[in-house]
Amino acid sequence: MSQEQFPEKRAQKRRNTLYYLEVFNLETAELLGRLVDITTEGMMLLCEKPLTPNTTYACRMRLPSEILGRTNIICDATCVWQRRAANNDFYEAGFKSLIADPGDIDAIEMLIQHFAFKDL
Repeated sequence: MSQEQFPEKRAQKRRNTLYYLEVFNLETAELLGRLVDITTEGMMLLCEKPLTPNTTYACRMRLPSEILGRTNIICDATCVWQRRAANNDFYEAGFKSLIADPGDIDAIEMLIQHFAFKDL
């Protein structure tokens, strides 16, 4: 599916991260994928396996260093779309995140400030 088929619905601009942080399924400990970009409302992962749209995953994202006393971010994230990546060995998947802990939102904002590419 091409990106043109997904109209832009984001309230926040996603920020590409300097690191491909690992995101795991909290229930199975299986690697879901590596973080490509993030906001406090969603993320895109690069995955080795296709993920199912409209499925909610309990996720654990391992942080590159301790941020605000956290080494992981825990959230529920619903897969909104998935497609083959430019490298056909991988898939891209877009998620809407549901974060219950305000401290995790603060940690994501700090992650973006310190570990994301700046706008030109």
